[in-house]
Amino acid sequence: MEALLQWAILNGATASEDAPARSSSDPAPQPLDPAVIDAILGKPASVQMTECMDAAEHADTPLDAREIALDDLEMLVENIDNACNLQPLGLWPRILALFADSEPSVRTGALWISGTAVQHNPKAQAAFASHGGLQRALDVLRADADMGVRTKALYCVSTFVRANVQGLTEFVASDGLPAVMLAIEAGSSALRLKAFFLLRSLIDEALDSETPEDLRPG
Repeated sequence: MEALLQWAILNGATASEDAPARSSSDPAPQPLDPAVIDAILGKPASVQMTECMDAAEHADTPLDAREIALDDLEMLVENIDNACNLQPLGLWPRILALFADSEPSVRTGALWISGTAVQHNPKAQAAFASHGGLQRALDVLRADADMGVRTKALYCVSTFVRANVQGLTEFVASDGLPAVMLAIEAGSSALRLKAFFLLRSLIDEALDSETPEDLRPG
């Protein structure tokens, strides 16, 4: 704040004000320190996203700090533009790598970020698919030892495939339906309910006239 006041004093006065007019020997106006700008306006979203990822992916960071970083990143990607920027920032491979983290809460956070980013966002869906994101999420859904993680994996799968014909095509080709059926048959009560809801939604969408014939029930 002190730096901001100093900058305002140096640069805010004009010849019509009480401050003396500058002569040619006076120093030129000084640019505002970027740190001061950050303090006033906050860091750009791209910087915040990268910093969250840096904190979340390092195992030597305290677990609670990793969880907070993942929560913050999830909130940031609720903004569609931020979600689209995961690709140019190179964050998708780093997020997907956390699907295999040793900490269940970290796996959950990474899946949550992914599911939020791809929801109703074709550009983010395409980027997620290009890095094999659906297959990784399905692997977690099929085999993770933690039911909470598997439930969040189902959320990620669901937001990717719903209202997304290309995503549904990949889902069917990747044996996604057996993975959902397995969740219904052998999951926790919460996972079974969510899996059943997804299955019903996919059936409804498969009957839509815009869905390719080979994806419709026979």
